[in-house]
Amino acid sequence: MKKFSMFEYALKIADASPCEDMGHFPNISRRDFDERTTFKFKSHVPCLEYVSLLIENAILLRTNRAGRVYAAFQKLSRMEPIVDRYSRIADVSERVYIFGEADWKPPRHPHMQFIPLFPGSLLSREWFVIANSSTLRVALVALDQEGFTRPVLEERTFLAFKSSDPAVVTHLAAAAENLIDTSLAA
Repeated sequence: MKKFSMFEYALKIADASPCEDMGHFPNISRRDFDERTTFKFKSHVPCLEYVSLLIENAILLRTNRAGRVYAAFQKLSRMEPIVDRYSRIADVSERVYIFGEADWKPPRHPHMQFIPLFPGSLLSREWFVIANSSTLRVALVALDQEGFTRPVLEERTFLAFKSSDPAVVTHLAAAAENLIDTSLAA
């Protein structure tokens, strides 16, 4: 688990399907998000927050208790401002798995499970939201280029990957499940 990168895995999977390189994307429109099946880009935190919000809202509107959600926040404390949204997502999902370094204790929810990440692991530098259900398959996976050492956290730069290709999302969800199995076995 320490050497696995969801971002690198996403790029490897994308090699088998068309993946548009959007370059530096200071902001993204809903149209870009909806019309492009798979693309990669470079951006700052506010853009990734918007893409995450688009996915989270779609989960709230489309899930049917059969879906699973996998989200990584680098550090669990980054989830604190939106913990209510994720509690609601857990209300409408079969299961929500939250990955992050355990620097904050989130509230308990019967459909939410926390997967601790080791400081310095590749996954602790990543941000992802993967929704895998019969009604919604979409993923955002991003790699932090600078980390929490940057004075203004919102100015951190990420390399990011978005896909709504069902095959790609299914592979990413399977990788997340393997990470969960590895974590529980440890």
